[in-house]
Amino acid sequence: MEDWKLPSGLERCSSCACALAPGQPVTSVIRLAADGPGRQDLCASCGQAVGGEAEVFFWRRNRPPAAERRTIVDYTMLRELFGRLLERPGELYARLSYLVALVLIRKRHLRLVGFEQRGGREVMLVSRAAGEPALEVPAPYLTPQDMLEVRAHLNRLLQADLPDDLLESRDGDGSPAAGATDASPTSIG
Repeated sequence: MEDWKLPSGLERCSSCACALAPGQPVTSVIRLAADGPGRQDLCASCGQAVGGEAEVFFWRRNRPPAAERRTIVDYTMLRELFGRLLERPGELYARLSYLVALVLIRKRHLRLVGFEQRGGREVMLVSRAAGEPALEVPAPYLTPQDMLEVRAHLNRLLQADLPDDLLESRDGDGSPAAGATDASPTSIG
């Protein structure tokens, strides 16, 4: 798997290095570069310069107090990120978009339409809502270890822990969702 670096929870602005104090505005930026995504957390001043670039995805929030920090997955933001990941070329983005699609299907923010062969490759078809056209998500060849690594990268990118049950089946029988944790390599089918 590709090696790409992401900072863990930052206490300082990625640009000017000033402290990111609890309660103050922070702009979180994900840059979808050709060599892989990167994340920056910016103070209010530095964050004002963000915007207008096609490969940039950002959101603004107030930094929570350390005692109140908890795992929060913003599914509206994750849906938007999913759309942007799908537009990016490369195996890394295919893996990330696939995992984000699984998470969004699991939490019912996307609907699984099915799987088809396209150009000698399997794709997962999903839709945002009933009656909307299906989106094609490449189904990459992933081993269980690959899935764990992609999940860890996504956790660091979002700086939120995706709950473990997001990749388990909906019916509670313990079987993996779409082969996500099978004991053998898979390209979902």
